Amino acid sequence: MLALLCAAGGVFALAAAGDIVWYLQTLRDAKQAVPPRTGNLVFVLPVLVLLAASLAGSAWRLVRPTSPQGAAASRWSPWFVALWAAVIGYALLLNYPLPPHVHHVDKFLIGALAVLVWSAWFFLKPARLADLLETPGYRWITVALVNVLIFIVAGEAVLRFADPVLARSGLFGDKQTPAALRPHVPVRGSIGVTNAQGFRDRERTFERAPGVPRVLALGDSMTWGAGVSYDETFTALLERSLQATRPGAEVINVGVPGWGPHEEFHLLKVYGIKLQPDIVLLDFFVGNDIQNERWEDTNLSRILVVAGQSYYVHSNGNRVHDTLGPDRWFLYHDLNYLITVGASRLRRAGEPRAGGTPAGETAPLVSRAHYVKAIRERDDIYRKADSPLFEEHWKRTLATLVELRDYLKDRNVPLVLVLIPDHVQLDRALQREFLAVIGAAPDRYDFEKPQRLLRDWCANNGVRLLDLLPEFQADADPGRLYFTNDYHLTAAGHRLTAKAIVPVLGKL
Repeated sequence: MLALLCAAGGVFALAAAGDIVWYLQTLRDAKQAVPPRTGNLVFVLPVLVLLAASLAGSAWRLVRPTSPQGAAASRWSPWFVALWAAVIGYALLLNYPLPPHVHHVDKFLIGALAVLVWSAWFFLKPARLADLLETPGYRWITVALVNVLIFIVAGEAVLRFADPVLARSGLFGDKQTPAALRPHVPVRGSIGVTNAQGFRDRERTFERAPGVPRVLALGDSMTWGAGVSYDETFTALLERSLQATRPGAEVINVGVPGWGPHEEFHLLKVYGIKLQPDIVLLDFFVGNDIQNERWEDTNLSRILVVAGQSYYVHSNGNRVHDTLGPDRWFLYHDLNYLITVGASRLRRAGEPRAGGTPAGETAPLVSRAHYVKAIRERDDIYRKADSPLFEEHWKRTLATLVELRDYLKDRNVPLVLVLIPDHVQLDRALQREFLAVIGAAPDRYDFEKPQRLLRDWCANNGVRLLDLLPEFQADADPGRLYFTNDYHLTAAGHRLTAKAIVPVLGKL
């Protein structure tokens, strides 16, 4: 049995090495200006070659009747061998390095190194390895592993059965809000803390007063208001402006940092539509809502709803990862849920509340070089010639927009697509610096391309569009609208955004 496992492992290691070589060769032939982050894959290659050789040697020794490896293996129970082989195989397959997500490659490399150490030890000193595995300490490790596996399997089965009950009775209620958000954590501004669903907004109810307009704002960290206080966000400014003529009017902020149109559409379906909005604003940041980073795959994220919360879980085409990964376990998410609830209640009970600026309330500070590099990661959206990567992301974006449009149309709720410009679209000096760094001619880029494409799409698909680019370009000092070396809006940027949206909402 062990000989067969070693042989299979050797074949897998050799195939993985070949797969990496093929992938790197494909990238080289593609001649991308900024290829995906693949540096760690180079370190994996020699490890896999050595692992294949070591496992193949061990398998060859095991089939010999008088080998020391065979004598050592005869001291081990088949159940013992199967248990560890299953755990190690799962860990390696779970983090198989293609596509090259950085955190997967790192974990795969650690796992491959661990197996390499074991296989080399077994090949060179099998008797010593067998003695080690028979020590009381190692036996206790095996017992602990068995108990952990039983706990995972039993806990997963129970929680999947009990999940509807947890969703109805949990802190968040049966509202399926983003698990990335935390309720009642300190935020800057008059509200003091996030609301019961974790949004950076005041408390809202599904019930609404008759005759009072209600606007729903979907978006990412721009809508959330990274770097400014709650009262400085354009949603809060819009609400105050509407209330001046329509007392009780609401502009509900359900922005979630890091989310894109696909996730925001999911949030609309499971939560936002229950708020019965008169109009929905999809705040679309052109800088990363089409494509974020070059290494980002084009698979749409899967939203897993557990205990009334929406978890954003990525897929990479690896079947083990996409079906059996920990982020697909209800047990994992429910344990996280309990920790979240406990921490939230402890924070509320603590007196006095901790001072200082709450985490995540300020825009990140990065160097100019890092900021320019981040533009390179997503510059496909500004290239005049469509790259295959851009075409995939653009196709994905349009599919989401069509679904969202049709969903709201069926419910007679108007949609307004609000295009928030990227900093590089306004800052000519930043454009020149970016082009100088990558050594590209200006005529290869069209920094207004995303707006032009989205204007055409909206005109052909009956969606109302509010393009903020002209408003931002007309400002006397466009640089003041963004933080230094960051594309998030300053308080001035939020004020200009609110000013531009107010006329759209004037007829509510």
